Amino acid sequence: MILLEPHGAGTKYTAIAIHGDRDGAQKHAKMGFHDGWGKALDQLVRLAKTM
Repeated sequence: MILLEPHGAGTKYTAIAIHGDRDGAQKHAKMGFHDGWGKALDQLVRLAKTM
């Protein structure tokens, strides 16, 4: 789930991931899940600045 909310002069971005179980969460963490979200957000910010 992605939430976008006004925050001061910008926007607060919240990403929520719900895994079916602890093993699924750990598997995604080992695959770089957190880093992937950060990279995706960086790409979204760069795109938004071009519009």
